[in-house]
Amino acid sequence: MIKFIIISRHKPGMTRERFFYEWAYIHVALMVQTASSMRRFTRYVQHYANPDIGDEHRLLPHPPQDWESYADHGLARFEAYGPAPDYLAIMRPHSFSDSAMEIVYLEGRTEYRRDDFRPDGVKLIHRLARRPGMTPDEFRRHWRDDHVPRLVEALRTRGLRKYDTCLPHEIDLDALRASRKGTLFDSAEVNTADGVEELWFDTLEDAMRLGSDPALRQSLSASYASFTDIGQSYSMFAQERVVFDFVTPGETTPRPAVLDDNSLEARLFKSGRPFHEPRPVEPS
Repeated sequence: MIKFIIISRHKPGMTRERFFYEWAYIHVALMVQTASSMRRFTRYVQHYANPDIGDEHRLLPHPPQDWESYADHGLARFEAYGPAPDYLAIMRPHSFSDSAMEIVYLEGRTEYRRDDFRPDGVKLIHRLARRPGMTPDEFRRHWRDDHVPRLVEALRTRGLRKYDTCLPHEIDLDALRASRKGTLFDSAEVNTADGVEELWFDTLEDAMRLGSDPALRQSLSASYASFTDIGQSYSMFAQERVVFDFVTPGETTPRPAVLDDNSLEARLFKSGRPFHEPRPVEPS
């Protein structure tokens, strides 16, 4: 599965609290009524980030853009497509995020998973840039062969529930930009990260211990420095919320009603827009 990631923050003039409210409730309510989105996305996970956590709790720097959201959309395959008519009518008018954002297409691999793991909860997300002079293959080899075992050994008894490493999925950037021209995504940075780590913890204190515990900080900082450009990388402390999941065994959610032609939601969706313009009733 390909992970289509949007990293963003609230738009100017809006508070973080309002941004989170609109993302959690208004955006989701509109999304599950948008048939093209519900057909395309196999999984949707929101991450509510706190950029105010101090650097003394971070192994990697604070995100300079003060990112507050990390939206993970599951895709069966990559498609460079323009917004569908229903998306333009339903989703596009709801503007709640800044035009500054990062977009990343990733493919993930689970490196460690505790037997009692369940999704949601506290996560630490590391956006990684490779060390100058290191090739992508060298970066990946150092990361997965050397760093991953060291990190798992250090954290498996310190609240680590799961650990995924994610590498960029190769895409046609020209086709993607052409399909998104004129949209909010038009000016976003795309696939500039060399990799992303996702780490699930029991508590926020467990996640912050990576920076605040002197022994952990010394050991893991040296490991990151061996293959990453620490100054160009950053960390996000976040709360994960799985909105829907149609593909993970044991965690699947119901299919959206808008895709059932006999549902009330589908009938409302098909009733058309705009509602404020009078139009004749079509014969049944």
